[in-house]
Amino acid sequence: VSGNVIDWQKWQIRVGFNYREGLVLHQIKYQDGGELRPIIHRASIAEMCVPYAADKEPFNHKCVFDIGDLGLGVCANPLELGCDCLGHIKYFDGTINSPQGDGVVLPNVICVHEEDHGILWKHTEMRTGHAESRRSRRLVISFFTTVANYEYGIYWNFYQDGSVQSEIKLTGQVSTNYALPGEDEPDLGTTMLPDVIATHHQHIFAARLDMAVDDPNGGRDLRISEVDVRALPAGPRNPYGLAFRPVETVLATEHEAMRDCNASVSRSWKISNPSKKHPYTGKPVAYKLLPNQSQTLLALPGSSMGIKAGFAAHNLWVTPHVDGERWPGGDYPVQNLYNNGLTHWVRKNRPLAGKDPVIWHCFGATHIARPEDWPVMPVEVAGFWLKPVGFFKSNPAIDLPATKNPASKLHCCDSAANGHANGQANRHSTTNGQNGHANVHSATNGHANGHAAVNGGAPNGIGHSAAAQAASDARFCI
Repeated sequence: VSGNVIDWQKWQIRVGFNYREGLVLHQIKYQDGGELRPIIHRASIAEMCVPYAADKEPFNHKCVFDIGDLGLGVCANPLELGCDCLGHIKYFDGTINSPQGDGVVLPNVICVHEEDHGILWKHTEMRTGHAESRRSRRLVISFFTTVANYEYGIYWNFYQDGSVQSEIKLTGQVSTNYALPGEDEPDLGTTMLPDVIATHHQHIFAARLDMAVDDPNGGRDLRISEVDVRALPAGPRNPYGLAFRPVETVLATEHEAMRDCNASVSRSWKISNPSKKHPYTGKPVAYKLLPNQSQTLLALPGSSMGIKAGFAAHNLWVTPHVDGERWPGGDYPVQNLYNNGLTHWVRKNRPLAGKDPVIWHCFGATHIARPEDWPVMPVEVAGFWLKPVGFFKSNPAIDLPATKNPASKLHCCDSAANGHANGQANRHSTTNGQNGHANVHSATNGHANGHAAVNGGAPNGIGHSAAAQAASDARFCI
């Protein structure tokens, strides 16, 4: 770590923070051979809305824009070692302004750690029985924020194969109200306790992705396209009825780029650089935005929330880069009677070619509360992936060295009772594991969650000592 720049495995990432978005990532690059190739110029969660399924006053006014109204950075939690992140930790402070304009430092609000993530790749040669297997490690950059009753964990995960994952972990307390007369069986909410109702609602996030994809100038000439996988019609090209292929459609204007998820055709969106070609396929190098299937805004278009939160009506928007166009819900959504953000900008239907396109991906969760969500709801996860498509010549993680974790132990079936829950190490061979918390005598979680050593962008490789792997600080958080 040098200042706010992180080098890990082949990745380089610049970390930023502001009062509104909280964690912001800049100048994300990947070391490919002797070249540090840009992938993302800037990435953040730029807005979110939480509309409620209300049919009565005053609940029809409930639709918080947690980023535009309050600010995720302002509400960020100071993180505690051994509780919010496990393993070897690097914290970053955040800096914001007070209402008086003075600088305020928020300590330990961004956590950086490394963790095991299962198998990255594996193959057994069937003729000889020889097996090769490599564990996956990922770098996690995250922060947690408390917005009144809800907590949101914003996570950016970086993988050794060049993939990037955005995860938002929703937890906290559902918003409730007292049941009105006749609401014994509410159809717009769930009874959590006698006479206590949690109204149905949505959490819809808008990620702002200013991609670079091998363009040192920040992605000016990138091309955005939609890729559907479709069966070929019966005929000479499909005589047996088995053929299918990806169908790519370039999104040339803002209106063409107003798109939604479609699992039936395995829909994704590709960001390609026509000036750089893959050496074997001859196609432009690219990354794809791989969405998790996510419902769009359910408020009707003419409703107050349908107007103010109009950005949530589609899963994808693309606009030309304009410095002042940063907030999809508008600059001051709490004061707006209409949306002067994303839905206002795209009315011009501007062309996208050569305009440094910015991607706005809207995703989230529709929350029909369960009794099990009370009194504090278990984490629910929303997010998306960015994956290379012909960006690398081949698997960029094929050079990982073979390793064995010396901390792994074989325990006899009759030596302990329920002691090493969820793969965590147990203390000698007793105790019941406390729901998977590490008890640590010698190891934790396979590769010991996160010894976040930084190797300055050198080729992939673990290179950590057994002592470092076993050094994860195990604590109970009450």
